[in-house]
Amino acid sequence: MTLVPKFFERHENWGGGGWLGRIDGLIAAIAPISLAQLALRLGLAVPFWRSGMSKWDGFLQLNDVAVLLFTSEFQLHLPGGPYAFPAPATTAFVVACAEVLLPTLLVLGLATRLVALGLLAMTIVIQLTVPDGWPIHLTWAAMALGVIAWGAGRLSMDRWIASGRGNR
Repeated sequence: MTLVPKFFERHENWGGGGWLGRIDGLIAAIAPISLAQLALRLGLAVPFWRSGMSKWDGFLQLNDVAVLLFTSEFQLHLPGGPYAFPAPATTAFVVACAEVLLPTLLVLGLATRLVALGLLAMTIVIQLTVPDGWPIHLTWAAMALGVIAWGAGRLSMDRWIASGRGNR
């Protein structure tokens, strides 16, 4: 029982004084920032990874559906449009590569802020392509912005490299 008062003494500044501050401190201890950062990275990586994996038939071999989508289905809904994607086969290949590479780097926590910026840019293009999907796109954008703002966290390759352990 003596551990609980010591816990509250260490964490009383987290939410102000009093019993409400103590509850706030307890809740904050259950969800440390590094865990939240990891959850943001994983939550953002999954939909892009799944989409990317659905576009491949083999190593560097796009399936016909992926190319067809960028050739005839996907269009950018901009003022005066919609407009077709330029070079649809090339665009499909670049997008499929990015949808596999960027989530992989994000899960590892490597070049995290740059990767999250790339996924945010992809989210904006996806929103311009599928305007009715804004609720999920807003969620992806919020996760990407959270990763950009707060970084990868302690559970990441970025932190491991920055701490000098990557040089040993």
